[in-house]
Amino acid sequence: MLDNSRLYMIHCMSPVHVGAGQGVGVIDQPIMREKATEWPFIPGSSIKGVHREYFRQKRSNMRSDIAGASGNGEEDEWVAAAFGKSSDTADMGNAGALVMSDARILAFPVASMNGTFAYVTCPLVLKRLQRDLDVMNLKMPALDWDALKKKLDSVRQDNGAEGYVIISRGSKLTGQNDTVFLDEFESDALKDESFTQWSEWLADQVAPDDISGKLIKERTALVSDDAFQYFVTMCSEITARIRMDPERKTVENRALWYEEYLPAESILYGLIWCDFKPAGGWTERDLLNAFPAEGAYLQLGGNASVGKGRVRCVYVGRES
Repeated sequence: MLDNSRLYMIHCMSPVHVGAGQGVGVIDQPIMREKATEWPFIPGSSIKGVHREYFRQKRSNMRSDIAGASGNGEEDEWVAAAFGKSSDTADMGNAGALVMSDARILAFPVASMNGTFAYVTCPLVLKRLQRDLDVMNLKMPALDWDALKKKLDSVRQDNGAEGYVIISRGSKLTGQNDTVFLDEFESDALKDESFTQWSEWLADQVAPDDISGKLIKERTALVSDDAFQYFVTMCSEITARIRMDPERKTVENRALWYEEYLPAESILYGLIWCDFKPAGGWTERDLLNAFPAEGAYLQLGGNASVGKGRVRCVYVGRES
């Protein structure tokens, strides 16, 4: 068990590009994906880097959040204790005590004929989330995995629908015939009370008392693992970019490329904990309780100057 730990959740307000380098296929600049699953993720190094910059810029806020901090010197010491400090001629430096894991995909936005779009997830994603929550001694509403799998694997033969999608009570994703259209696929919808409770729990964590919370409650959908695999690999956002010749006002030669983005409205999660006792006399609680209860707006990934990478990060867990 990680007693001194937090869960963080990322809600993408705009498309996010955390690149994997030069691509070898049609997409010149793909996003990072897990090797085994091919699911999008954001590496912990990126998460930790933007948080270091966030706390560095919010020194005045840190004075009210961290007991005993006063003056710029002590605030710099707090940042060094939490995120590390490089060595110089006068100081050997130190590693940061905070560990921030990779951000894993939790819900992926997919176009829907009804409700505009859906927050799509699958049993395998939820099982991995459950495993991570168990490590931190946190709870989410219980789900009957066997019953959900049986519903998802059922196939209707009379109307040509491709299996079932489980939705929450009060969902906006169905039409008159309780049918869900996700991307180009038609499925029959089944409402499940336990999944409704889970959707409400997710909304409360990601966006409590916020308009986004209502969107999540009304648009969350549970699909099969195979369907989710298709959506996250084939339904990412692809954008064509060009570079203009400033004199001719035309596209420069060979200056067309394609970038891949994690779509806006994607939801990811990760873990935060202290790996060892912080330097400078700080406690683990001093570090973990500094994360703002109201969440933080951060800039993740590339292409910030064209409006990409704006996310909201919220922090879940004990503060006592």
